[in-house]
Amino acid sequence: MLFLLFLLLLIASEWIFLLAIWSIPNVYLGIFGLLHLLGMLGSIGLFIWGFRRAQLRDNYKLGFSIFGFFIALGVPTMFFLIPGLVFLSLGSVLARNIGFAIAALNFLAILHGIFRGRWSWKIRTVELAFSNLPKSMDGVKLIQISDAHVGSFFNKTQKVQKAIDMINACGADYLLFTGDLVNNKAQEFRGWETLFSQIEVKKGKYSILGNHDYGDYVQWEYDHDKTANLQELIRMHQLIGWTPLLNESVELEPGFWLLGVENWGGRRFRKSGKLEETLSKTGTGFKLLLSHDPSHFDAQVIHTDIDLTLSGHTHGMQFGIERFGIKWSPVSLVYPKWAGLYQVGKQYLYVNRGFGYLGFPGRVGIYPEITELILRQKPSA
Repeated sequence: MLFLLFLLLLIASEWIFLLAIWSIPNVYLGIFGLLHLLGMLGSIGLFIWGFRRAQLRDNYKLGFSIFGFFIALGVPTMFFLIPGLVFLSLGSVLARNIGFAIAALNFLAILHGIFRGRWSWKIRTVELAFSNLPKSMDGVKLIQISDAHVGSFFNKTQKVQKAIDMINACGADYLLFTGDLVNNKAQEFRGWETLFSQIEVKKGKYSILGNHDYGDYVQWEYDHDKTANLQELIRMHQLIGWTPLLNESVELEPGFWLLGVENWGGRRFRKSGKLEETLSKTGTGFKLLLSHDPSHFDAQVIHTDIDLTLSGHTHGMQFGIERFGIKWSPVSLVYPKWAGLYQVGKQYLYVNRGFGYLGFPGRVGIYPEITELILRQKPSA
């Protein structure tokens, strides 16, 4: 239903955009409008054609390029919709020109997001204080990364090397990875082992699985192939020095528990996470949970004594604005807790914006993130 509404809105926006262009008696603008229409129809056709063929579903570069072309043409016209309606109803040339300017700026922003934004990692530092944090962990520095989706990097190792160097420069005690190492298959990570093995921390590296790691979104000829794929991916975590926590817990220091659950997502996403079982393996003290999908926090975590939860999954939709005191993305309509720090009572949730990208080959306004978390012991009152 939402897709149908989006498609109708896109069609209406494109038609209004073309009417506005063709209202100007200029042969070059007329040709531009025709080319724009052909580009939109072509990108939609290629997108549908590609996904009807199983062999092309694994060709991320082709699929993402088609999707990026579609977004670059479609989104700016949608921003033209309201000025265009004002122009058509009132004949306001000013509204039309303002609409053209807004559409052009959005087009340039999308191009920036494709060519530079997806490689513009940002380190976000968050400092939190807890009264029950063990003294031995006062000042501990954690690095969280999430949603690497290495199958989307198209072997651009020199680009990703920059992010690895940024992580190492932080001098963290622990690395915590909150899921989605690949898009669908373990084989996507082959060749990346050396680079991700370069991540240096002082004490340990821990990881969990995300919804894309299970291979649920591709067709497998046999069930045992899907199972073998997951086991291979888990071995790859271990190969690069990460300790996968699959509904497990570990006491990093006396009174400091790190818990990791398998994916637990809302709506149609798989619910393999066993939070109650994982909690039963802990003792008293501070508890930090790794759970890929932030919807798990409101559904189950807030009913426990977990102090801090780290999630990812949303990518901030790779599109939005975080400037001038404004923080918004379309994904906020689906995930109320979609990026950054949230607090409910004494419990905290931090949602990482993602290390990589998926689908749209870019990031507009919502940049890839490396989270630096520093935990402090809150002085007794």
